[in-house]
Amino acid sequence: MVIGIFSDTYHPDVNGVATATKTLRDSLIAHGNDVYVVTTGLKGQKHFTFENKVLRIPGKSLKFLYNYRMSFIYNSKAYKILKKIPFDIIHVQQEFGISIFGRLCAKRFHVPLVYTYHTSYEDYSYYLSNGNKFSDKITKKAIQIIVKKIASKKATIITPSNKSRHLLRSYGVTNFINVVPNALSFSEFDKPRNLAREAQFKKEHHLEGKRILLYLGRIAKEKNIDELIKGFEGYKDKYDDDNTVFMLVGDGPENKEILKEIADSRYKDFFISIGSVPHDETVFYYQMADAFLCASTTETQGLTYSEAMASRTLVLAKYDFNLVGLIDDGVTGFFYDDEHTLVDRIHMILTINSDEKKQIIDRGYQRNEEIFSVTSYYERIMHVYKKAQRTNF
Repeated sequence: MVIGIFSDTYHPDVNGVATATKTLRDSLIAHGNDVYVVTTGLKGQKHFTFENKVLRIPGKSLKFLYNYRMSFIYNSKAYKILKKIPFDIIHVQQEFGISIFGRLCAKRFHVPLVYTYHTSYEDYSYYLSNGNKFSDKITKKAIQIIVKKIASKKATIITPSNKSRHLLRSYGVTNFINVVPNALSFSEFDKPRNLAREAQFKKEHHLEGKRILLYLGRIAKEKNIDELIKGFEGYKDKYDDDNTVFMLVGDGPENKEILKEIADSRYKDFFISIGSVPHDETVFYYQMADAFLCASTTETQGLTYSEAMASRTLVLAKYDFNLVGLIDDGVTGFFYDDEHTLVDRIHMILTINSDEKKQIIDRGYQRNEEIFSVTSYYERIMHVYKKAQRTNF
């Protein structure tokens, strides 16, 4: 097949949609398909480029939304190139900018359209409403109306989880919705540990002999990092453990607030903030950690959980039905319910015996691979593409 993927974010951007889009492209190419990606330009890029079948259209950086870039909904240079390509499928990954351009191309080229709903925009409404509760309520309602309108248009719809499918249904979307979890390239994470580099890193950061609890991801309000900080402080209070630190890897709109909270903490010397790292560097931090912690309940799938499990790291997550199936409490990973239960759960996973820990990590890796392997993902995607060819026109 000849496939066009349209997305407002793509590698080397570090976020779930960019990662999912790159994995989709690589999976399709690995199975002999001809794939073109249309996306926004790199940071600072001012001119249109077309290299290695990736068309990059310059866009405006949105400071209020993690500096994501948004391009205009039409680009004449890109259109002239794209109209000469005999597409079998056009797959749009988002709702605005580049993805509107993709919908326009699909309509004009008479090509079946596939649309993946990745992002629960309601969870970001406070950035648009500046924290005003009344405005936030209106913004949420507007988001529901807009998403319903987009998802109700003629396209074959994909969501990465039942959670996001239920959300679309709650908006009133009646179209058939295919649930296809985003794949994970396990080869990127199932690598031998770089023990020499770990030792050097720990020496530089005075972490020799320390156990590391890790949060890796966007530093943002919807990630509920504040709860992890309070839970860690509660753990230190209750168990008087001077041998464990909490490491944050990432950046985002709440970075200043989180760093201030850490600076004001009575346990500030047991926190370490690394900042943003390239995606291909994340495996180093996952593998070095004794456990990966996450308190978010806003994920439509949650690739960081999968990445941690693929790196053979224990996962401790706040309960979310979206994770049921991947995390089986005490079998493939662990859940906690609130800040108070987090305290004892941290203690439990840090004191678990090595044999049981290995069994949980191995079972988690296997479950993760069963659900998110690239092979099963490709088969599901091709099933949807063939369905789109039968039903779109």
